[in-house]
Amino acid sequence: MKITRDVVTDLWPLYLSGGASADTRTLVEAFLAEDPELARRLKESAGKKARRFPYLLNLAVLFSCLAFVRIISDTSWDVSPRRFIITAGIAGVFWIAYCANLWTRSRLTI
Repeated sequence: MKITRDVVTDLWPLYLSGGASADTRTLVEAFLAEDPELARRLKESAGKKARRFPYLLNLAVLFSCLAFVRIISDTSWDVSPRRFIITAGIAGVFWIAYCANLWTRSRLTI
């Protein structure tokens, strides 16, 4: 049975995570030694996918919670909703940035 680029590409995430068996690791390494172009592309894509922005999610959740707390604490009719709107707007910006980041990462191809 001939090992193709598609098989090695499918095994690459398992290889990177360390979940591959010793035989699978040997197979991937041997194939990549014979195909340096694929090895370069896989390593570049791994570097691109490794750039994650967990702080965007953390900030989006934080400001969403702060907006919720703000609207609860300012339920009286004599307080302006301006602080809630600002906090919710900031949360929205972080949610948009986080979703855009996820969308961009999902579109990265090998």
